[in-house]
Amino acid sequence: MEPRAYCSQLNPDEPLAGTADWVGAWLMLEYRPVWKAKANQDNSLAPDTRAWLDATVAALAAAGIRARPQFVRQPERDTADVRLLFGLPDRLFEVSGASYDHLHDVDLVALARGDTTGARQVHEPRYFVCTNGQRDLCCARFGLPVYAALRERVGDRAWQVTHLGGHRFAPNVLTLPHGALYGRVQPADVATLVDHVERGELALPYLRGTSFLPQHVQAAECFAGRSGLRLLHVDGGDARARVRFVDGAGTLDIEVARTTEPLSILASCGDAAPGSVFPYRRL
Repeated sequence: MEPRAYCSQLNPDEPLAGTADWVGAWLMLEYRPVWKAKANQDNSLAPDTRAWLDATVAALAAAGIRARPQFVRQPERDTADVRLLFGLPDRLFEVSGASYDHLHDVDLVALARGDTTGARQVHEPRYFVCTNGQRDLCCARFGLPVYAALRERVGDRAWQVTHLGGHRFAPNVLTLPHGALYGRVQPADVATLVDHVERGELALPYLRGTSFLPQHVQAAECFAGRSGLRLLHVDGGDARARVRFVDGAGTLDIEVARTTEPLSILASCGDAAPGSVFPYRRL
């Protein structure tokens, strides 16, 4: 019997730059039961909690914030309370309550606008590893060892999380509050990743993109090759763009474009055949 081929092992040459989904806010809800393939839709949350979650995402959208709900868990934890983490650009908040009912009174639109009543701002980085093997085998097969390595390094600041996007880049790790998404992070890489993140730097060798930025800006930041850049201006869009950053050394212009020749990749272990992607390149 031939060994199983995992999608994350079949696409080692696909560039990481600019592959993170563009997210305006991360809504991380603690949910301990087994995660289904599409956990956000297929779960055992009570109807009123589902309604609260849907209404919250809609209210954030109406306020111009593209929120992405995720389930998170820490299997080692054995307490009855429920936690919610809400990540905005360079801000992360935690709300904790005795049950999901407690969360129904949480107004995340108000929190995004600066009303922190009932929430605690979190300053130390949190690490979220995709481990949802029901969605893709790679996520559990390769994500769980990375989660274990992170637990050893940062303790309860490490979380398991549902599908982050991009199974083929597993293991995937999201850091908040920065919002950087990293791919192909192996257990042996965890110490290096954590050292960079704890210093407020990007771990560039594994960077897929800062999720709070559009993908063409993510790609430009990856190609810039340094941390601490502030976005000044963007000309263009998804297919081709010139992006201007600034830091203590001055301004930096990076021009990027999607390739015109497709790259054949197997996007997921469950796919019957490869598909086409058009990675970014620096011009």
